[in-house]
Amino acid sequence: MKQKGGKGRANKPKPTGPRTVDYNPKAAGPRVVNDKFKANAPLVINDKSNAKVAQVVNDKSNAKGPQVVNNKPKPAGPRKTVRGPPVPVFISILIGFISTSIMASSLIRLGPQYLEPIYGNVLPYLGFFHGVVVSLVLGGILGSIYWQRILAAHEAGGSLTMDTKTGRAIAAAFDIVALLTALAPLRATYMFKWSDALGPMWGPLLTQSALTFPVFVAGGFVVTLGACRVSYNPQAPGRQAATTAVCLGAVAICIWVGQQTAPGHSSCRGVLVNATYAALSGVMVKLLTGHQENVDAAVALEKTSVHADNAPEKQLVQLRERQLRKLRFVPTVAFVFCALTTLLTDSACSSGLVPRGNVDEFKMVYRNESITGWVSVTDDTKRNLRMLRSGHSLIGGRWTATGDSIFGVFYYADAVRMIKGRESNPASKRRLVADQPEGWTQPLTRRSMRGSGSERALQIGLGVGVSARSLHSMNVRVDVVEIDAAVYEAALEHFKLPKRLNAVYLTDGRRFINEAASSTYDYIVHDVFTGGSVPASLFSQSAVQQLQRILKHDGVLAMNYAGIPNDKRMLGHVARTIGTSFAYVRCFAEILEDPDTMTNMMFFASAKPLEFDISDDLLQVIGKHTIRGRVLGGMLSNEVDVSGFVEDTDLSPITDSWNPLPQWQVSTAIQHWHAMRGMVSTSYWLNY
Repeated sequence: MKQKGGKGRANKPKPTGPRTVDYNPKAAGPRVVNDKFKANAPLVINDKSNAKVAQVVNDKSNAKGPQVVNNKPKPAGPRKTVRGPPVPVFISILIGFISTSIMASSLIRLGPQYLEPIYGNVLPYLGFFHGVVVSLVLGGILGSIYWQRILAAHEAGGSLTMDTKTGRAIAAAFDIVALLTALAPLRATYMFKWSDALGPMWGPLLTQSALTFPVFVAGGFVVTLGACRVSYNPQAPGRQAATTAVCLGAVAICIWVGQQTAPGHSSCRGVLVNATYAALSGVMVKLLTGHQENVDAAVALEKTSVHADNAPEKQLVQLRERQLRKLRFVPTVAFVFCALTTLLTDSACSSGLVPRGNVDEFKMVYRNESITGWVSVTDDTKRNLRMLRSGHSLIGGRWTATGDSIFGVFYYADAVRMIKGRESNPASKRRLVADQPEGWTQPLTRRSMRGSGSERALQIGLGVGVSARSLHSMNVRVDVVEIDAAVYEAALEHFKLPKRLNAVYLTDGRRFINEAASSTYDYIVHDVFTGGSVPASLFSQSAVQQLQRILKHDGVLAMNYAGIPNDKRMLGHVARTIGTSFAYVRCFAEILEDPDTMTNMMFFASAKPLEFDISDDLLQVIGKHTIRGRVLGGMLSNEVDVSGFVEDTDLSPITDSWNPLPQWQVSTAIQHWHAMRGMVSTSYWLNY
């Protein structure tokens, strides 16, 4: 039967397949749709455009309304969000920054201090700063390399996160620092035995390579690794580099400020304090990292439950990691053992006398570590003398049989009372004897050489107290200024320093002369040389002006200076500096046999002429054949002419702002080191 309004055509069932839309937006013609579908069939769009993602709409609803297709292209992929380190790791990194700053600040001071008994107070500083910088840079390079390995493992999908690896690396670095530092005194003691072979120049650097430089390498590693993790931001490399630079700069500033303000420690115990600090820092970082590992393990377990195909393998890795974590505190136990071993076996870690203090012919009777280093009193039983040692220098001594000083230059200071025209000159006390030929005078006696008790003297730098004892015996009221209480104690107990001096001030010499009253003293004995150098601040123009201020109008300054007579540069500037405050300056060397060899020299300065009256009858009273008499009798023949330097206005005086003495004293320090090794055997210097 035919249908109205249409052709006679049987009703065929419509296809149930999907509706296909061929869409080409570049085509100019109309869109052609193959409309063979059912209402509930899915719509598949074959988009031949350049869109990166095909849109598939699975419409399972029975809605008969029009279907809306969102044809907007989606982005290529989600942007990765870079987050900072978790709180435990951030705290670990912060501990690394703070601990490294504190330890580096302390070891910058302790490193040279530890070497002072063997190499003096000048040579350990040569090249030390450069060695510290090189060590920190080397550690930074190692830290950067290790960070790149962490990133590579992270991108490869390793079993540990970058945060866990960072924390573990910081903890391992602290463990290494703790162990190395705890054993540092033992390594240094071994290196000291080779000091003669290594010499005064290379010895300190090579010893520091075994003592402190490895710690700075580890510190650079920790700081760089922590800075890389904090600044990690691959989407903004400029910001990442800036953050790294800020972190490294902040640590560098903290180290610089810390080493300026760090409190003093005894050398060996200070090293062990730093080792303990490193060990405690490592323990804290391990605990924090362990917490982070637990968090990471929970996340990994959740992922393992989703991807069950590789679950056994991951569980095996996690089991192995948990077993290894049980051993993480073994280095801490090893540190405790090493620290106790060092503390109980190394004599440098104990103050006072120790059984090993007596070696060969040397018997130690006093020992103390003070602010200027190790101070000790030792008897040389073979040569029958007693020595006072400070660092790598003999600052005094006396012959046991006679009590005379082993260094004759200290007797030069007695000449401050032997100047013509002064009331204190013993020769001025000669009296004409009645009923005797004209010119006949009464011979001098020890009684006539004594002062009236009104004279006052100041000694800056005590040593064994030779000058103070001599002036005190002449009825002069003596004030002593000594910065090291251990030196004063040793002089008092073992070198017969008079107990009833006028006053003793245990303070810095420069501070004392700045605060002392004007026109107080008749004489000032200035003797501060030790360890191969002099404190530069006590040889500046300002210091000399203060010395001139506290002297009376006709007072005399006696300044001991150790140097090389032919070193016109140093000698000239020192003489010129003294000459800016005093009209008359003379200089006498202890020995002038070789002017190119370091020796002690004594400057005398005054506002009035310096004409010494060291007569035969005076020497007869003193004792011509004593060391004191021989030294004073030969003083005038050992004069070093400095008049040209004093009057040379082209020579710049040494000032507080321009003081080249520390740099110029290197050659003097080297000669002093060799002189000390030649004076006493190496076994004595190694036993401090």
